[in-house]
Amino acid sequence: MIKKYVTTINIVYFLWGLVLLAISDLYPEFVRYYLYLSIISIIPMMIMITIKMRREDKLNGTTTFRSAIYRMLVMALMLGIFYFITKQGLV
Repeated sequence: MIKKYVTTINIVYFLWGLVLLAISDLYPEFVRYYLYLSIISIIPMMIMITIKMRREDKLNGTTTFRSAIYRMLVMALMLGIFYFITKQGLV
């Protein structure tokens, strides 16, 4: 049961978050650059994971890839809605 959650990638994400907390506390002027680095490093990992899921779907006939894409679309929609809700008046 715990093997499902304690994986190498989850440990890496956890440590990445701890480093973010440390940087934001000790060097707040570098948080933006650390977050840029996070985006640049996470996008290729997401692409590799989705390619792996698509291959497994083709082999096993499952729909995990499709559901993952739907989840990403829903999250993108929610982020867009939250952006427009919290957008400050720039005009």
